[in-house]
Amino acid sequence: DEWSEIPLDIQPYLADLIRRALLPARGATVKIAAIEHRSRFLIPDRAVGNIGLELGADVATAINLDDHMVFENDETAAVAFFQSLVLKHVQAALEAEGMVSPGNVSQLLSQGFTQINAFSEVVRACEGVPRDAINILSHAGQKANDTTISVGDVRTAAQQWYQASKDGAVGAHDQAKQLLTWIVDVVIKERQTKAFLLQSGTKDDLIDYLYDARVLHVLRKGMSAKDEPGKRFNVYGIDYGCYVDLINTAKAPKGFLDIGIDKADYSTTVP
Repeated sequence: DEWSEIPLDIQPYLADLIRRALLPARGATVKIAAIEHRSRFLIPDRAVGNIGLELGADVATAINLDDHMVFENDETAAVAFFQSLVLKHVQAALEAEGMVSPGNVSQLLSQGFTQINAFSEVVRACEGVPRDAINILSHAGQKANDTTISVGDVRTAAQQWYQASKDGAVGAHDQAKQLLTWIVDVVIKERQTKAFLLQSGTKDDLIDYLYDARVLHVLRKGMSAKDEPGKRFNVYGIDYGCYVDLINTAKAPKGFLDIGIDKADYSTTVP
């Protein structure tokens, strides 16, 4: 479950152990949850054979959770996932205190939020990261106090959570901070969009650092662009906390990349 926490140089050897010891066992099912950018399952070796797990041959890549949890990928699926997640947390917390808890999602939304859009804003703000959603809701609940949570409460909470959990990590790396500032200036303030394309296979330590700090999010892989035929790109989304203070201003993002499953082309204005 924490595969990506294992050092990259050790991962293929653990994968090879799993291939030899567990995959041949009857009645055993192996499931690995991993961050794609932080996983290395195979070392090609012609002399002794491959070391590790060959994706597609030894094991199948069954599901990408971001397809179900990131708001811009599938709004309906993402909202439904987080509604269920939050409801279970609220029920467990209130019942442990001997208090009456909402019995379903409708009661949760009516009792806790001014409108459905307020909860959707939480899902948009957390960028598909459950722990961010929980912490944003915690801050929003404290701001709302005895009243229901509004969209404004969520935006203020998202900014507070970004500053508390992410801004410090980015600020500790001068070059990463400069790159993020440049991305925000060019992508959001100039192009007024929330995402950008980076050619597939590009390796950059600063991009990886910003990804690990959860201020950049990989939304889609292997997409094409109209002005770059034959090339494939990864779609990176910029964290909500980076531009929440621009919402309702002249420099607010006006749209998002069309990353629907059935469409692979982007406007030529995409950065």
